[in-house]
Parts: sequence; structure tokens; C-alpha cells
Amino acid sequence: MEHVPDTHLEILSRAAERNLTVAMELRATAWELAAAGLRTFRPELSEAEVQAEVRTLFLRASG
Repeated sequence: MEHVPDTHLEILSRAAERNLTVAMELRATAWELAAAGLRTFRPELSEAEVQAEVRTLFLRASG
């Protein structure tokens, strides 16, 4: 296996951490958008029901 200098490993580690942070932010944004859509189109739902519906949507989407 080829030796990778520490600086390269540090760069890769920071990039991976940044990618994970962005992915988590995108997921949170998608969750809020889905919840907002449900609140708009199904105003009869309680907040707990909205969150449960979003959870179901995300579980279905994940496969």
C-alpha cells in the first residue's frame, strides 16, 4: 500500500467531514420542506402527525 503523507490525509479528512456536514444540512432542509408541504396541503394534521408522515416519506425514499 502506498504511503500517503499526513497532509494529504488531513485534507481528505477535512473534505469528508465537510461533505458529511453538507449532507446533514441537505437532509435537514429536505425534512423541513417536506414538513412545510404537509402543513400546507394537510392542515388538519397535528405537528406530531406531520413529523410521523415525514418520517414515513423518508423511510420509503431510503428504500
